[in-house]
Amino acid sequence: MKSLTLKLLTIALSVNTLFAGATEDKVLKFLSKSTTATKSYKITDIRVESSQNIPSMTGWKVYFIKIDLDLVGKNKSITISDKIFTDGKLVTKDLVDINTAKSIKNSFVPDFRAEFYSDSNIIAGSKTAPNKIAVFSDPLCPFCMSYMPDVINFVKKYPKQFTLYYYHFPLNIHPNSKTLIKAGLVAKKLGIKDVDLKMYDEAFDFGKKDEKLVLASVNKLLGTNIKLEELNQEDILKHMEDDKKIVDALGLSGTPRVFVNGKIDPKRNTYFNLVKK
Repeated sequence: MKSLTLKLLTIALSVNTLFAGATEDKVLKFLSKSTTATKSYKITDIRVESSQNIPSMTGWKVYFIKIDLDLVGKNKSITISDKIFTDGKLVTKDLVDINTAKSIKNSFVPDFRAEFYSDSNIIAGSKTAPNKIAVFSDPLCPFCMSYMPDVINFVKKYPKQFTLYYYHFPLNIHPNSKTLIKAGLVAKKLGIKDVDLKMYDEAFDFGKKDEKLVLASVNKLLGTNIKLEELNQEDILKHMEDDKKIVDALGLSGTPRVFVNGKIDPKRNTYFNLVKK
């Protein structure tokens, strides 16, 4: 999914727009009337994926919406994600904190759905544990490098209480991340233990894109002999694509993003409070 927003469309949507009721059907009706395509895009579907109450704003909700578009003359379709906020009387595309003058739009993320949990993404803990931590991370993200070893070791300490699910989210600003991820997935297929922990502890620092250098570094670290052609095995590419679909479904940006028992965790450490001694 491309990083597009409703700003690419011609939208008759303003802070003072009024409509009666805040049900999903009426939100959809409003969007259908207020959203029109340009010459480049044809709208094929508008839908509400989910909604959440907004804490500290009684009566207000955020609606997570998807819009399917056909690119005119290009035989291509895309889906864009966005959010709108309403109390049933007013609707707006954004909310700005009056004290910081910063948008709070990106702080709202859909809940992590049950079908997103996959055994293939478990890297620590027990599948039957009562608490689930889902982390979206890029192995070359500096903050991820310091965060991931901590959360992995935490779950290893309490394996009966937590399951750690790891989803690959390579960012465009790190051109070597995809190669690093694929090499790690191949290493796991070979039976190498603690691949993710070892790779994050290593804190790789590559310059320009260089698949051979990345692979050589992974082989040296893990004691493997992975070949470049092994990186593009069908199951490896499928795993990455499956993770990407979840990233897109949640409309995530930036890493790491952490969900605890299905809810976004902006502080990334609320799981500490769930430990039972």
